[in-house]
Amino acid sequence: MRRSFKFLLRPTARQSVALAACLDDHRALYNAALEHR
Repeated sequence: MRRSFKFLLRPTARQSVALAACLDDHRALYNAALEHR
């Protein structure tokens, strides 16, 4: 049986900027990997 957990994130403004930058980097990396295929 698998369990799942949901967490509510309430990042500060500084953390929101860091999360957005991290997501942008990962999106670019993922898209580059798809393009390479």
